[in-house]
Amino acid sequence: MELQKQILLFFAQLHNTFLNTLVQVITIMGEEYLLIAIGVFILWNINKKKGFTVCMSLLSASCTMGVAKAIIRFPRPWTVIENLDSVRKSTATGYSFPSGHTTNAASTYSAIALSFKKRWLSILCAALILLVGLSRMYLCVHWPMDVACGLIIGCATSFILFSRLGELYDDKKKSIKVLLVIGWVCTILWIVFGLLIVNNKVDSLAFDDLNIVFALLSGVGFGYTLERSKSDYTVEEGHWGRKILRYAIGMLGIMILLPGVKELLKAFGAYNALTRAFRYCLVGFWACGLYPILGKKMGLFE
Repeated sequence: MELQKQILLFFAQLHNTFLNTLVQVITIMGEEYLLIAIGVFILWNINKKKGFTVCMSLLSASCTMGVAKAIIRFPRPWTVIENLDSVRKSTATGYSFPSGHTTNAASTYSAIALSFKKRWLSILCAALILLVGLSRMYLCVHWPMDVACGLIIGCATSFILFSRLGELYDDKKKSIKVLLVIGWVCTILWIVFGLLIVNNKVDSLAFDDLNIVFALLSGVGFGYTLERSKSDYTVEEGHWGRKILRYAIGMLGIMILLPGVKELLKAFGAYNALTRAFRYCLVGFWACGLYPILGKKMGLFE
């Protein structure tokens, strides 16, 4: 622990306005809005199977990370080291171990590297994973062990699940059954945990982030099942004008559901763990099911 303290104190000594701004830009590469944007871009515009693999790798790693946070409940560095200059604390939610940003970045970018198998892209993805991990330590919001375990969880999840997710996607009937089960199980989980958090029966700091993952998996499961059964769109070659348009419309829907609905709920005093999770459920359902079906009818999808 003493060594970890000294590492964070070393990074804290490097803080200045320029580096703080630069590193905060880097750390955004591991935040949920950007990773969702990357995942759906691949899903809608590049390759549906690869998008499915990337998104499910991210959600699987996030679920593992969330369970670890809920069980271990290790404190954040600024609660242990007196007067530690931690930056961007507002994005450091839940307990400290393991690093959520690092886990999510590692799973997403390693899955992208495995999916596309291009040398330049693999190098870029590896650099992004390492930079996001370093950024969490520079900002003094995570211990070095948080970052190391986040790297392991994220990369291991992608490497272990990569071929299995591809095989699952290729078996249409099996994938529909599996995702439908995931949808129902995760729906029960996010509703139960949401109610427990709202009624102060469990530690919200431990379960809030995990509940969001359950809600996303719930929406993705039902959305994927509906879309693959009723529509099963394909991603065409070229037609980038149409692709940009459908991506812009789809992302507008996601932004309405996330920051937009959040502010609306806050205005009516109805924003809590349950409604927060419900928003993420709707995002998963919109991205994987409702929007592709509506978009196909509108001529935005093949």
